[in-house]
Amino acid sequence: MHTTRMCTKSHTFDLDWDDLRAFLAVARVGRLTVAARRVGLDHSTLSRRITALEASLRVPLFERSPSGYKITEAGERLAAEVQQMESSVIRIQTEVSGRVNSLAGPLRLTMPEGFSSNFFVRRLPMLPPELAEIRIELIADPSIVSLTKREADIAIMMGRPTLGPLVSRKLCDYEYGLYCSRDYLQSHEEIRSPADMDRHFIIGYIPDLMPTPAHDYLRGYLPHRDADLQVSNILTQVDATCHGVGVALLPCFIAAHHSELVRLLPDEISFLRSYFIVTHENPRYRLRTERMKEFIVEQATASREKFQPSR
Repeated sequence: MHTTRMCTKSHTFDLDWDDLRAFLAVARVGRLTVAARRVGLDHSTLSRRITALEASLRVPLFERSPSGYKITEAGERLAAEVQQMESSVIRIQTEVSGRVNSLAGPLRLTMPEGFSSNFFVRRLPMLPPELAEIRIELIADPSIVSLTKREADIAIMMGRPTLGPLVSRKLCDYEYGLYCSRDYLQSHEEIRSPADMDRHFIIGYIPDLMPTPAHDYLRGYLPHRDADLQVSNILTQVDATCHGVGVALLPCFIAAHHSELVRLLPDEISFLRSYFIVTHENPRYRLRTERMKEFIVEQATASREKFQPSR
């Protein structure tokens, strides 16, 4: 256990670095369960660490609610300090280890599974020959690693990060549409307007496990109800739709790979979400990180029509 002793006029206390790391993980994602996975703890242990830190500091760091943990003003001040501490430790570890900045070696990428399986891996045959010596480590779940802690080198995210020493830019917008299978369409009542969706079996996200708040898009069309089949990941939603379980709002670039899917009401139901490409401001492997980032941006730019087919 690593502790830092701090003193004020009123009292002296020790800060446990593990408690600070736990606090920072929650501050970054705002959800106890997701933060617990990142730091390798169960959520009850993580909750106790946050409570212990608040007791030591004698100030609330979060406002708890059923929707998550909202950081307080005091928590934001602490987060800024702890991020600087973490960045310094990582920089020292990186410099002391003497890693060679070259194109040869590992590069860890993390991205949503829909983007990974339906776009990125399909573009790997187009990788330039000079990048052939990069050993790609692909994690198809951005929630289980921390880019700030350099547990990954490049991240594709569905929301722009607001905390940490990170560099981000919008990679692309991607279009959503309403889909069902051809078999479902033949055996169920026709959908002639968005309101008709209410008479059908809806496939969507589990409300408290959405990738970002912006993915609560079903609410815009059916504000009074949740999905009938709630699934935590988009690929299983696609699979269920392909097998005639119901109708779903799906990314068009993923649905395009499934000939059994039919798009419904393209003029009435069409909206965009965004992917962001994110790196650490001080990458572990600067050259290969920059070259891979350039490749991904080039491929996404060239594929705009696939990501936004009706725009």
